[in-house]
Order: sequence, then structure tokens, then C-alpha cells
Amino acid sequence: MKKTDFTRVLIEGTVRRTLNRLQEAPEREIRNLVDMGLNFSTGRFQTHFLEIAQNMLQNPNSSYYTIIKDTAWHVDQERLMAFGINLGYDSCTKGAKIIRQTEAERHFNIPWALSIALNEEKLSQEPAFYPGLFKQGKELGIYTYLLYLKEDASLAPALLQTQPDCAFILFLRGSQITPALIRLFETVKNVMICVHADDDMDEACGRLREARFLYAVYKPYSESSKEEILGGQWLQEILPCHPVFAFLLPDLSCSSQTREAVHSYILSIRDGHMYPVIPIDIRQDMMLIDRIVSDDICLAGFEETGNLCTHTGRYQSKEYNIFSNTLDDILRRTMAKE
Repeated sequence: MKKTDFTRVLIEGTVRRTLNRLQEAPEREIRNLVDMGLNFSTGRFQTHFLEIAQNMLQNPNSSYYTIIKDTAWHVDQERLMAFGINLGYDSCTKGAKIIRQTEAERHFNIPWALSIALNEEKLSQEPAFYPGLFKQGKELGIYTYLLYLKEDASLAPALLQTQPDCAFILFLRGSQITPALIRLFETVKNVMICVHADDDMDEACGRLREARFLYAVYKPYSESSKEEILGGQWLQEILPCHPVFAFLLPDLSCSSQTREAVHSYILSIRDGHMYPVIPIDIRQDMMLIDRIVSDDICLAGFEETGNLCTHTGRYQSKEYNIFSNTLDDILRRTMAKE
């Protein structure tokens, strides 16, 4: 029999009551929820995050109140509950504690989230592989997964349903988000779909909004498109789509100077409270979160071929391939603490 997690039950009850009252007085209720979270917070990650949220919400003209209202009115409550609690509690509280304990005992670093480019052949021919990988991750404390799927997105819903306590961010192109796919995702609550900022973005986001999904948009950027990002053109293009988050993802052509300039720009947008969207620099903000969770920086992900990628580079040999080795073995070999 599965042991009841009473802390999670209490959090679910508190969050559900807040969401039920959110449409009546969103400003007051969200401030109360953040204040309550700080009062009971015991972990350094959630304390850090809630202190930032508390400071943001002290500005009565903050654009983040617009996000809160829009989300309360247009996103299904069960989706907010499932994704939010899986991310906030299972990943950043319970999972973070497991990560710190495991790192201290076994002396290698563990990422707080894992990026995976899904291999469709593995998905269709070995359906147990990725659920097994998620199980390995959870044993190390990893409950958040950034998933990329190039072609047949209809393979994703059944996979995500195998892990009801994980938080998934699924990156798709707009053309993949069809009415048929949305129907397949109706019962999958613990996912935020992230739409590529391409020509099909408007229609895809419209479908997700109509279906009351939690969604974001993302834009890969290169060295040559830096000025488009820093000039704010990309932001103006995505705002009419009403995403909660806007992710920026650097490609391999970007220099460290470009990545730093873009991250500084992202921080200025977030601190300015001017736009009703929360911009996220995937690489830099993931590293920031990981440092808060466990002191050392640790980013890890797997390409479609199964090869490991980290914040320090790519690993091409078989011993670092997830199709040939366990996650534990790969991280132990590559992420040893100094």
C-alpha cells in the first residue's frame, strides 16, 4: 500500500481553497498564499523563490497580477493544481531534499531537472524505457522533466500519464498542436505545453487557451538573432498569445557574452514588472535554480541519440549514453564533486 504524504495533502487543500477564491480577489489571495508559504517554508529553494514572489507582489501595479488573473480565468484548476504542486512540492521541496542527501552521501552532483529529446523509435518499440528512466530520476530526486518531441506528439500523453507525481514541460512546434492532440491530453494534467514561436504559434496557442491548458512559448536564439531578442521584438510578437511563460533557448553558436547579455535582459524584464508574461532563460535560470538547490551547478540532458549533454559540453561515447547505461552511472562518472 502506498504511504500517504500528509504534507502534500495539506498543501493540496490550501492551494485548492486559494484557487477557488482567486477569481473573487486575486491580489489578496495570491499574497496570502505566498505569505503562508513563507511562514511554513523549511527548504532554501522554496524560501528563496517565495521571497522573490513576495517582493514582486508588493508592487500594486505589477503586471504579474495580470498574469494571475488571466491564469485563474483561463486555465483549468486541476491543471494548475497538478503541475504546480508537482513542481513546487514534489520537485522543489521533496525532490530537492533527496538530491541534497544523495549528493552528500555519494559525492556527485544531480540536476534538479532533466532535459530529454525523446526518441520516437524508443517510444514506440520500447514503451517501458522512458518510464524506467523517470523512475531512475525520481530515485535521485529529479521530478521535473523538459521533453522535446520532433514528430509524432500523439506518443506523449500515454508516457506522461505513467508519472502522475512529475512536472513535465513539453516543447512542441505549433503545427503539432492539433485538435486531435488536445483531445489526447484532456486527462493529462501535470504538463505545461511549450509552443515554438513560429508561424503556427498563434493558432496553436489559441487552441490551448480555448481548451483551458497551461501553456508557454519558447524561442531558440542564435548569435545572429541576438539583436532581435535584446530589442524586444520577440516579446511583442508573443504577448498576444497570452502565454504564462516565455522561454529563451540559446543554440550552440551563442558565445558566453551573448548568453550573459540575454540573461541580463531577461532579468531586467522580470524586475521591471512591465509585461504580463514571465520570461525565462532556460540555460541560465536552470543553473541558478540548481545552485540554490544544491550549491554546485549541474545541468544535464540527453539528445535523441541518447548521448549526454551538460553545461560543460557533449559526451559522445557509449559509456555516457542513456540507452546503454543507467542515469546513476552516467551522473556518477561525469558529475563528481570536487
